Amino acid sequence: MTTTAAPPSATAPGPKPVRKTPVWAKILLVVFIVAAIGAAAVAGLTIGKFLGAAESRDTQVIRSIKGEEQVILVTAGITDVQEERADGLKLAIGDFQLFTLPGTERSVLVRYEYDAKFGIEGKDVAIVPAGDNAYRITIPKFIYLGYANSDLSVAEEENGLLSWTTPEIDTTEVFEELLSEQAVDEHIDGFRPVLEEQAEQFYTKIVKAIDPTITVEFDFE
Repeated sequence: MTTTAAPPSATAPGPKPVRKTPVWAKILLVVFIVAAIGAAAVAGLTIGKFLGAAESRDTQVIRSIKGEEQVILVTAGITDVQEERADGLKLAIGDFQLFTLPGTERSVLVRYEYDAKFGIEGKDVAIVPAGDNAYRITIPKFIYLGYANSDLSVAEEENGLLSWTTPEIDTTEVFEELLSEQAVDEHIDGFRPVLEEQAEQFYTKIVKAIDPTITVEFDFE
């Protein structure tokens, strides 16, 4: 009986050696990650500061312009002469006018000097951004803000022999008539170029004090 020898079994290959990452590569990777995190943090902080600064400046500019008080832009010395007459005692029968009693007339020529103040309501001023580093300011309607240093004197007075029968002329009332709405509007129209110039200078100085590089545009109502 013939015996067949079994072929020798193949030997299984041993495990391959594992490559180790060099220490210098690990250190380099850690340094890179730390640098990336730091750069991102700095960039975020810089952007945040920029946006915050821009927002803060906008707030500063708007708050500096918006005010609750009246703003006097022009104080004008005005001199005026006004004549007032009182016709005197009228004689009548019933509703029928006969004539004015001679000698009862009154006439007075009054000279007025006063400082009239013109400006705006600060609370009505509007400001909006108008592009990069620019703002548009809208100035409201100019108004009369009162007077000061008033002085009135009688330049000439004529009274008839019987003028005592006629009430005296109220010079104060005449002065108030000089400041009627129509008279004020005429003064404002006359001073408009100066009022607009003063308004521009006033608000430009306020804005430039915050940031000299800001440009300002103006609209007038």
